[in-house]
Amino acid sequence: MSVIQNVVGRVAVLRGGKYSVEVDVITSDGFGRFAAPIEENPTLHIAEARRAVSEVDEIIGPELIGFDSVEQELIDSYLWEIDGTDDLSHIGANTALAVSVAVAKASANSKAIPLYSYIGGTFTTELPVPILRFASDESFDYYMVVRDLLEITDVVDAVSKVLEAADSITLETLSKASEKVGDELGLEVSLGIGMKMPMGTEEVLALVEDNNVAYIKPLGEEELFLELIAGTHGVFVDGEYLFRTKNILDRRYYNALSIKPINLGTLTDLYNLVNDAKAERITPILSESTYESADEALPHIALGLKCPAIILDWTSIEKINELNRIAEDLGERGRIITFEG
Repeated sequence: MSVIQNVVGRVAVLRGGKYSVEVDVITSDGFGRFAAPIEENPTLHIAEARRAVSEVDEIIGPELIGFDSVEQELIDSYLWEIDGTDDLSHIGANTALAVSVAVAKASANSKAIPLYSYIGGTFTTELPVPILRFASDESFDYYMVVRDLLEITDVVDAVSKVLEAADSITLETLSKASEKVGDELGLEVSLGIGMKMPMGTEEVLALVEDNNVAYIKPLGEEELFLELIAGTHGVFVDGEYLFRTKNILDRRYYNALSIKPINLGTLTDLYNLVNDAKAERITPILSESTYESADEALPHIALGLKCPAIILDWTSIEKINELNRIAEDLGERGRIITFEG
């Protein structure tokens, strides 16, 4: 047994100067730490982070002392019970996630195995393809997609070369640059686009058809998603907007779903959604939140849950480097998942 002996909260500073809660879980033979990311939330000032720390130190921590840290589902269920609401509005999803992941890391530490092995088991050997968010303009966020990469660093090389080759940040210039760089590297280099404003269906279809786009995160009504699925081939249509606004989880509307752990609450909730997506034949893509810490857990979680891809900001070097370390750790057992739409 790896019995929880103490749970400690503190304020953590995230990328962008935002604040969140970091949690330490100390067991009889292990230790885990995780700082929860947050999405854009102007009300989440340091006072809110300090309130979350108080929740951890005064309410959650004392309740969890004595649990065996391997009982992840039981502990995650108990966090919901402690909260007492149907949306974690009392203790907060960021607090629940910080505790949940710290518990998993403590249990993995007690067994002296990597977090990805603890989550996914012995045969967890398929590395997620990194999709790097690398630029934006007023219309789109831009992502780099390399679907036949041999090494994690291939996508970093592609981003660097595309930015060098493009004389401006527009869809057309980045598309041409990505095709040129793909030829230079001998790889299938494509763009991903995340819509930042609504557009007409025909316009969106034309943009995808006329440019080197392999992944799109649309913004609009169900009809747009249906037309994109019907009118494109080999393109990942990300249904995050429909799932978030209308709770639609349906392969007829989209074939991929980017999932930010902070929007779920606990590791168990994340595990359940990933499996629900797979049951619908929708590709689950684990995604960074808007504001993240330097914690290296996300690649481990993506690998452990067998997500074929992971969305990272290309400045998130700690997570990119961790993917490299995991690849080295797996050695010949490891392979990069084939990422096909």
